[in-house]
Amino acid sequence: MKIISAFKAADISAFKFINITLYNKPLSYLMRFTANDVFLIIVLAAGLYVLARNFGKKEKVNTAFALWSIIAANVLSNNLLKELFKRPRPYLEVPGANLMVIMRKNGYAFPSTHTAMAAAIAAALWDDYKEARPYLAAFVFFVGFFCVYTGGHYPSDVIAGLAVGITTGRAMNFMKKKYLKKY
Repeated sequence: MKIISAFKAADISAFKFINITLYNKPLSYLMRFTANDVFLIIVLAAGLYVLARNFGKKEKVNTAFALWSIIAANVLSNNLLKELFKRPRPYLEVPGANLMVIMRKNGYAFPSTHTAMAAAIAAALWDDYKEARPYLAAFVFFVGFFCVYTGGHYPSDVIAGLAVGITTGRAMNFMKKKYLKKY
């Protein structure tokens, strides 16, 4: 029990540091426009367009499996894990927390679906685009960081989302390799 209490306390402390101590008014204002589903969809669509611009077999297959990894991460996170854990969002529990995005509904926090989807696409593309790895890693890092910074998630939500995303992305990468061997 002491370990769980210590973990929760560390999670809340890390959240407070990122969300409250690092709070910055201009950055907060920017987050209202960039930290939402529409922006994430635009970034992913643009990345997939760039990825598939040559429309060769490799690009088409990678695009398809990357999209499936995002869908799988979303379904696993939203429809299974959030309903199983039912963890409230930190801005509802932590006094003084800053909510910097407009939430259509409060929903549950654990795991972070945005982080799961970002990690899923990165994991799905990791093997075939070695030159893009620094950009994929930075993308995942910033999505996860801003999920906490904007007040929607605890750091442990992001870590769980990272695990969900890597798992689904690697699973899709495994299936992609099987598909390419067959066709």
